[in-house]
Amino acid sequence: MSAPSSEIWRPGDQVSPHDASNTNIHSPEVFATIERGIDSLDKELRELTHPELKFEEHHAHNVLTAFMEKQGFEVTQHYLMPTAWVAKFTHGTGGRVIGVNSEMDALPGVGHACGHNLIAIAGVAVACGIKYTLEERDISGTVVLLGTPGEEGGGGKVILLEKGAYEGMDACLIAHAALAPWEGQNALDAAVSAYNSIAMLRQQMKPSHRIHGIFEGKDWAANIIPDYAKML
Repeated sequence: MSAPSSEIWRPGDQVSPHDASNTNIHSPEVFATIERGIDSLDKELRELTHPELKFEEHHAHNVLTAFMEKQGFEVTQHYLMPTAWVAKFTHGTGGRVIGVNSEMDALPGVGHACGHNLIAIAGVAVACGIKYTLEERDISGTVVLLGTPGEEGGGGKVILLEKGAYEGMDACLIAHAALAPWEGQNALDAAVSAYNSIAMLRQQMKPSHRIHGIFEGKDWAANIIPDYAKML
């Protein structure tokens, strides 16, 4: 069996990129180029974002768009939404269009504990890595980076989708992760358990007795384990 080719498949080539017997899809040389491009921006990437709540990401909007302009992207500020933005770069003629998302907003009370500062930076890094590689290896294509506000309860990407922001993309990427939920101590679960235990007493109580209960929370978000809950 012959060794797979190390050439990069480009739109217009006769061989399908899915034919693993004829094309090596994963190219170490290209990966190394992407890494070099991202590593060269390491220090600057770590200084980019600021914790602001959904649809209030004004500082993040300004800092990120200024950075993308500095990197040679064509930037549109306030793109379809007040704090959304788009940065585009095209090399050559034709090729694929790769979309990337940068979420920016933080959560009430916990700030960037959900990691959107890292998601914003990761999106910028991916877009810059693609741009660097298109130029270094002379590959035709376009990268489109979207700054997407209001992920936390605002549906920012849904609004952008409905307004056509994702049209024309061949693929769209985002980095997102939740970390170590087993380390959390869930105050809401504790309050719910107590509430349910008290509720089971009600059928055994005399009609002259009443028990009522409500919950109170502080800075709750559906995807964050709450560290405070109060039952009255």
